[in-house]
Amino acid sequence: MIPIAQILEQTLNRLPSAKKIKGQLLIDAWSEVVGEVIARKTEAFAFENGILLVRVCDSVWAQHLTLQKRHIMRKLQRAVKTRVLKDVRFQVGKLQQPQVKKDNQGGNRNWRQISLEQQELSSIEAAFAGTDLPLDLQNSMRTLFMAQKKYQKWVIKQGSPSCKQCGLPLIQTARETFCLSCKTKENG
Repeated sequence: MIPIAQILEQTLNRLPSAKKIKGQLLIDAWSEVVGEVIARKTEAFAFENGILLVRVCDSVWAQHLTLQKRHIMRKLQRAVKTRVLKDVRFQVGKLQQPQVKKDNQGGNRNWRQISLEQQELSSIEAAFAGTDLPLDLQNSMRTLFMAQKKYQKWVIKQGSPSCKQCGLPLIQTARETFCLSCKTKENG
């Protein structure tokens, strides 16, 4: 008998946008994987054909990161649990990271610290009503859904554009801006 987690992963990998999703997960994981110091000097901005493109503030940092490339790639692949990453390329240029807003206490706010409203929690719980998934899988998926919702709220609070149809944050690549949920595209 095949575990449901394995079936779910295989099904997700067959989706047409699976590589885009994995690529976006790699971009999103960049700052956390490389740490705060490197994250301030870099910006992962695109994923195309298995290559993660990272903008770097200057050539010294680009050289430093090139020497650490294999180590960084292994950490990224472990963090996102994927093997779609073939290479990381560093480009020297001006960073376009949005300024992080301050919370009421004056500190930078981590997306994990975002609170979910009761309506959002109820919506997540309703997703599992009537399912007969194993409890450990339900708990893992519940945790994933809650983390995803917190991150979406945080991204929108940081000033990222949101979809006009569904309200979710838009995904921005080097070539296009699109919504993963309703498949709408904007030229950007």
